[in-house]
Amino acid sequence: MYLRFSSLFFVFLMWSCSPRLQSPIMIFDDTLSPSAPSYDSLFYWAFHPNRDDAKPLLPKNYSDTLFDYNPLVDVFYIHPTSYHSGDNWNASLEDSVVNVSRIDYLLQNQASVFAGLARLYAPYYRQMHIDSYTDLSNGYPAFHLAYSDVRHAFLQYWKYWNKGRPFIIAGHSQGTNHAERLLKEVILVDEKMSYQLKLAYLLGMPITTISDRFLACEDEIQVDCFVSWRSYRSGFYPSNPIGDSIVSVNPIHWKSTNDQSDYTNHQGILFPSGKLKYPHSLSVKNHQGMLWVERPKGLVLRLYKRDDYHVADINLFWLNIRENLRLRLSNL
Repeated sequence: MYLRFSSLFFVFLMWSCSPRLQSPIMIFDDTLSPSAPSYDSLFYWAFHPNRDDAKPLLPKNYSDTLFDYNPLVDVFYIHPTSYHSGDNWNASLEDSVVNVSRIDYLLQNQASVFAGLARLYAPYYRQMHIDSYTDLSNGYPAFHLAYSDVRHAFLQYWKYWNKGRPFIIAGHSQGTNHAERLLKEVILVDEKMSYQLKLAYLLGMPITTISDRFLACEDEIQVDCFVSWRSYRSGFYPSNPIGDSIVSVNPIHWKSTNDQSDYTNHQGILFPSGKLKYPHSLSVKNHQGMLWVERPKGLVLRLYKRDDYHVADINLFWLNIRENLRLRLSNL
């Protein structure tokens, strides 16, 4: 079971309004699905090292003196849902709003954390409509169609561009659903792929186990493991699955224990404006498979209090994630 309930993505709800939604009006029909991508064409990659039109991803007020223009590691990033309004159960890759402006936004708020640390590969795919999480009779076939694109994109990357390099799998929300399946069905059943896989970020969805040979990370320097968390207000219990069997790694001290992180160790929040702000403003702890976010320090942040921080799973800890990845990569 890879398909699980997800909170609405696309807009960083702490600072902006949700888009108008339109649900599909028909039963899923594969013959009416949008045209499939051909991943040998860079047109179907939101980000690719060989594209010459790539936009800068790093925050506007952040300078990395260690930025590597030829890093030794790759990241295969699977974006979350940006398709909330449409007649079909899967997004058309010809839709420039869904597949350019919104995914550019997601790249800058999420995949930017890897810029200059790894070569980034981020495919467009015929993502399933957000309603697929609640209408499962149509949602499951839509999920399988979306996953088939992700799988084909990864295999294209592996055959033509990996060239023996270590790689990382990263996903959020719907992207994590596809990443989990890709790990279990493709990567971890292949000896060479398994050897080159060094880390996975499986964020925003309840993850229990991946493989006996690929476990949750236990500290801040470990590789050959995965991290996962889902962010909520401290004291809030969601309708989503909870429990100690669900992996939750604290993205500040990088342990799965329930120890509270110190505010002083929080390095800042990436805002939708593209700026890093408010270091030392968050303290978090693991609780029953959730990451509980304590009341933020600072009057401005307190105005944006909410129960579910799903949309900000990466933004809240952007610089902590980046600096920790730099540390982990130093151990390869």
